[in-house]
Amino acid sequence: MDDGAAIDRVLGGDRDAFAVLVDRYRTDAFALARAMLPDRDDAEEAAHDAFVSAFERLSSFDAARGAFRSWLLRIVRNGCINRLRRQRPQSLQHEPTHADGPDVRAEADEAFRALDAALAALPLHQRTAFVLAELEALPHAEIAVIEGVAIGTVKSRVARARASLRQALETRLGGTR
Repeated sequence: MDDGAAIDRVLGGDRDAFAVLVDRYRTDAFALARAMLPDRDDAEEAAHDAFVSAFERLSSFDAARGAFRSWLLRIVRNGCINRLRRQRPQSLQHEPTHADGPDVRAEADEAFRALDAALAALPLHQRTAFVLAELEALPHAEIAVIEGVAIGTVKSRVARARASLRQALETRLGGTR
């Protein structure tokens, strides 16, 4: 069943049809929330809350304005931004590296801490554009829909974020490694 058919069924009273959309986009929603939020539990909660919100507001979805996926990811993004505004910035949690020894792990940990700090220092609009483009690998056109801005604005935000991150990492890590 395609998205349109599932949405029509939900709006027609078949609440169980929403499970099709949840199953289809659960991974995307969590991946975006996880990339934006430092805590895994917060990311899971943000993705869940986005689906609840999407279900409650499904009648406002307009397929002429974009795909359901883009609409949902915008809800996820906005929810994450709201959470970040309420929280004090924290570093991202990272899985242990597969490094050979303690020196390599320590260097990798330092690089992750530097990246966390640099990402946290970005203006929120640059951070979200960067996360969507570079970590989630979404096309600029889809990011423009999610962010509610022009494609050129997305490209500019991503470019500025890259430049800021590059400069911050070079400063913090003492140049390229």
